[in-house]
Amino acid sequence: MTERVALVTGATRNLGEGMARRLAADGFVVAVNGRNADAGRAVVADIVDAGGRALWVPGDASVESEVEAAVAQVRAEAGPVAALVNNAGLRHAGPITETSLADWQRVLGTVLTGTFLFTRAVLPDMYEAGWGRVINLAGVSGQMGAADRSALVTAKSGIIGFTKAVSLEAAPHGVTVNTVSPALIDTDRAPVAGDAAGAAEDYRALTAQLPVGRPGRVEEVAALVSFLCSDDAGYITGQLYAINGGILR
Repeated sequence: MTERVALVTGATRNLGEGMARRLAADGFVVAVNGRNADAGRAVVADIVDAGGRALWVPGDASVESEVEAAVAQVRAEAGPVAALVNNAGLRHAGPITETSLADWQRVLGTVLTGTFLFTRAVLPDMYEAGWGRVINLAGVSGQMGAADRSALVTAKSGIIGFTKAVSLEAAPHGVTVNTVSPALIDTDRAPVAGDAAGAAEDYRALTAQLPVGRPGRVEEVAALVSFLCSDDAGYITGQLYAINGGILR
């Protein structure tokens, strides 16, 4: 692989950070995107210290002008984006009867509209190059549903449909578009409702439902994304890759 550029959204922590690190190890120049500048620059520094190449690219996935500016910055400083990982996320918990329109729009704006905006922004360069990879992060809740998560479930389900549609448009140009759908992954997640002890109990209950008996690891998701971003995955497009410990078959 020679000087291909990967852009990972929501890459300042957890899954996004892990995928950015793995793609850098694979030889990509990695653009680390997010809203937390201090955390993003720390991820970039760690990648560079490990011998990789990376740059910090600020931008809110829900804001069209910031997405376009982010992609333009990557193009100017590193080159056109060859692989895009749409990972930017935002959660909201609560019954639909207590979900405000603002809550709904915030989640869909970041998760679903952000995926649309970044994908739309990078595809022209991929088409021109005749090669590209788009990986959209969904989640098992988008396949199974989840109580008190109507906005997030809708956004994740929408990503699955978005992948299927765009993969058909992009395939003639040498660009693949796929979905990765994790279940419970061992990450540092702040509780969205209740206290930390309550959140920990929720995670223990979820883990008990997993046939493999444990949460997934960030490195396992990153390895799957790494493969889908490689030349070896050129005949795979429009697919949903579940990485869920067997909870949904």
